[in-house]
Amino acid sequence: MTNSSPETPIRILLVDDHAIVRAGLRLLIDTQPGLRVVGEVSTGRDALALAERETPDIVLLDLDLGPENGLDLLPRLLALGLGIRVIVLTGVRDQQLHQRAVGLGALGIVNKENAQEVILSAIARVHSGEAFLDPKLTASLLAQLTGNGQQKQVDPEAAKKIGRAHV
Repeated sequence: MTNSSPETPIRILLVDDHAIVRAGLRLLIDTQPGLRVVGEVSTGRDALALAERETPDIVLLDLDLGPENGLDLLPRLLALGLGIRVIVLTGVRDQQLHQRAVGLGALGIVNKENAQEVILSAIARVHSGEAFLDPKLTASLLAQLTGNGQQKQVDPEAAKKIGRAHV
């Protein structure tokens, strides 16, 4: 499943404000060959300190960290210059927030409702240099980049004239 060997596992940092979520992720990840959780934290400050100390390959980051916002933490993690790749693992369904996360440097977006195989696949693919995005988000981002997602401003007076011309 991964590009790592057991001698050099993919090192993962878990950042989520829910202890039970972190425990479940740790159990899932640590039972996989080639994957290892190097730490788990619930706050941005602790995430930055642990990232500097442990230099993870992947950070699984929740967008909702209680009083904190994962979007604020994301660029700060990347600014450490450690080659960290961030996957947003979230229950938040807001596509605009997902787009902002990608714009800030996240290489993966995974909804917490997905099966465990999805998060394992995301870890492997992002570690190998690919992006891992929900198909709806990918379509939305492509539309935005190509300009097809822009809403056109309609002149109400011109619309009235066009409407009368077709009657």
